[in-house]
Amino acid sequence: KQWYQRRVAITAGGVTDTLTVRAGQIRAEAIMWQPLLRSAVIKEHDYNVIAVYDTMTKEQQMDRLKVDGLKIVKTLINLTISICNEKILQHVLVLVNDVLSDKENVKFFEEIEAENNSSAQHVEPGQAGGSKGTVSSWEPFLDLLNRPDEFIVNQSSLILSKVISTGSLRLDAKNLEWFINWQVSQLLQSNTYLHTILASQQLMLRVPEYRAPFYHSTCLDKMLNLLSTRISFQLQYQMVFCLWMLSFRSTYCSKLLNFIKPTAEILRQAVKEKVIRIIMQLYRNLLTNHPAPRKAAELMIQGKVQVAVGQLVEKNWKDEDIKEDVEHVKNILDDMLQDMSTFDSYLAEVKSGKLEWSPLHTNPAFWRENAQKLNQNDHEVLRMIRILLKDEQDPTTLAVCAHDVGEYVRHYPVGKYNVEKLGLKERVVCLLENDDPKVKSAALLALQKLMLNNWEFMAKTNA
Repeated sequence: KQWYQRRVAITAGGVTDTLTVRAGQIRAEAIMWQPLLRSAVIKEHDYNVIAVYDTMTKEQQMDRLKVDGLKIVKTLINLTISICNEKILQHVLVLVNDVLSDKENVKFFEEIEAENNSSAQHVEPGQAGGSKGTVSSWEPFLDLLNRPDEFIVNQSSLILSKVISTGSLRLDAKNLEWFINWQVSQLLQSNTYLHTILASQQLMLRVPEYRAPFYHSTCLDKMLNLLSTRISFQLQYQMVFCLWMLSFRSTYCSKLLNFIKPTAEILRQAVKEKVIRIIMQLYRNLLTNHPAPRKAAELMIQGKVQVAVGQLVEKNWKDEDIKEDVEHVKNILDDMLQDMSTFDSYLAEVKSGKLEWSPLHTNPAFWRENAQKLNQNDHEVLRMIRILLKDEQDPTTLAVCAHDVGEYVRHYPVGKYNVEKLGLKERVVCLLENDDPKVKSAALLALQKLMLNNWEFMAKTNA
């Protein structure tokens, strides 16, 4: 439990993103509060609080909260409700978020809710802070999600996530569903505040009772699409963090298997330790918590994860957790590979869509034992190789595919008819025009084997 809390504390840290930069600019802008008092936009007791509080440095404000925290937070929420001017509202929201930069200060929001619960008066949604004096600690921020200003919307989302996740306050089911659906609608690559949306989700997914609504929304579908595109390492990290939070529950792991392929691709290219670490933690959970861990392992093997972790295990890591996770995943995948038959390994590699020169392809003993197995399931493997020969751009994969076609007909003479019937020969011939000399060479050799096999087969038949 201590390890989990430490890891969440490390991985949920913020970054310098659009919201942070804009908040710094807004914080530096002076606000004239007296005109708002004269025009009765704000009440005198709120003016007396904010006029002093807003002149303090952030450090002084943190100290002041220790003395008058509840009064200050009530004032800030009252201002959030009463102020319509976007510039001033932005400023107030920055001050609220600054309060929550110390998670201990969520207690003031909890105290406000406790006061409301002890009151016999009911506050309707959107009417917090009415004439009776009650004020909700979270409803104003939920209401602000309907505003047109991007900063106000995203700052409110982050504040609301902190209020309902950091302490004991929890959003009711109806408003939670609405909030999660709103967050999902913001999961767009074009959203310049995507960091903030994901930061909000990171906070909320730390709360176990929030995970089911996230899982059953379209959130995972949106994330799967995003992870399959070119996005920053920070966004990759934040999304995988969310997946990791869900992977602690076995019933959620089945849908998470869809993320093995894109995260394996990210893992092969990752240079940031935090990205590697969180992917390893996700894989470790999937291999441990999934009801059928063999399925998770097979997908990882198809995605060449065992190759990546084989390289990662040799590195010197500053974070001991990474080393432990890498070794754990490697050991499980190594054991799984030993349990799988040689042909199972070959099949998994073909399904991965990325072939490499290895004993599975170059060892004649493999082909003597397994050539006929390429005919299984209505020539499933041959059909997959045909697709790769048509669509794949990787020279190594193309060369290995051509080689395998040649080995198939060399060790299974009748197979030449399958090669021609399925259009494999035609695809191999097309490789003769490939720009890569190794691909050309492999294609030429495969065609030679096909023709030689044809001659040998005909000679034997005529004899």
